[in-house]
Amino acid sequence: MKFFLPLRAALALAACIPTSHGADHDLRGPAFNLVAENDMVVRTDRHYTHGTKLTLLGSEVAVARESAGFHFPAWLAEHTPDLGAQMHAARLGASLGQSIYTPTDISTTALQLNDRPYAGVLYASLLLQKRGASTGGTPLLDSWRLDLGVIGPESQAEDAQNTVHRVRNLGIANGWANQLRTEPALALRFQRTWHWPQSVSEGWGWDFLPGAGVSLGNLGTYAVLGGQLRVGWRLPGDFGVQTIDAIPAPSMGRTSAEAARRGVFAFAGAEGHAVAYSAFLDGNLWRASHHVVKFPLVADAKFGLVYSGKRFDVSITQVIRSKEFVGQREIDAYGALALSVKWDPPASRRQLVLPKN
Repeated sequence: MKFFLPLRAALALAACIPTSHGADHDLRGPAFNLVAENDMVVRTDRHYTHGTKLTLLGSEVAVARESAGFHFPAWLAEHTPDLGAQMHAARLGASLGQSIYTPTDISTTALQLNDRPYAGVLYASLLLQKRGASTGGTPLLDSWRLDLGVIGPESQAEDAQNTVHRVRNLGIANGWANQLRTEPALALRFQRTWHWPQSVSEGWGWDFLPGAGVSLGNLGTYAVLGGQLRVGWRLPGDFGVQTIDAIPAPSMGRTSAEAARRGVFAFAGAEGHAVAYSAFLDGNLWRASHHVVKFPLVADAKFGLVYSGKRFDVSITQVIRSKEFVGQREIDAYGALALSVKWDPPASRRQLVLPKN
């Protein structure tokens, strides 16, 4: 239950935001997202083998630069740089997730020195999204994320994997005695995503969402650069489909203007990672453990389909990942299924107030 505390804290902080009665129809309402990822989609059971994440985002609030006393969300927004952008909306959120990693051969109890370690992580995330525009007027989203959790047996990865395998009458993973040892999991992450203007004709159109980010911590220290192309009918005004290990949380939510919109689209994208450290390849940070020699550059290709409805979105994603470590025999792939539920923006708009400079 202790891993739910960050989620409860985020909801409590969201409740502390002062209210106002502005009529900004661009602000997004609260939303919930559940995503499950698994490599069984491509009939493998190795490396990054499963992930689950639940995300809750509060309502967006309008940003104003007027002093109205101290409020924690205002303090938090003030202490995250705008990096040359003009921000006009912000919101808080929280996530709870688990990810599982194994070597290729899960039938043996022996330590497999030439394959990646058994590892699991259970974590909670605190999220801050700031939406605005560049000096040239290009819409953008800044995503700040703090991950806190545990790596090792306390992540319950062994129980999660083998319980599912027993239910599905699959062979259980026998090498979990060799997993990474108990260690706090921590990462501070930031990414900026731009929304290049879309071309639309009678509801059909396309847009492009480039992004760049950085992550610091034992969960991953890396830089990332990539983009996503979307083509379809009635594209939403959000910032694209996100997989579990992407830095941004999904930016879903209903605005007053989009309350009755339905759409469907296909997307394809790619990301490149320059990796300095990852516990799931380099092993435990604070003690000796099984590890492999990682490649410093890793690339992901992603593609899928999305239905965007009035109250919910459904997406199916396929991810193909380049080799991550020396001795890896084949590239990896996995699939993701996500469901988002969206609520109407509150009738009484809230305003995020920042102290004057």
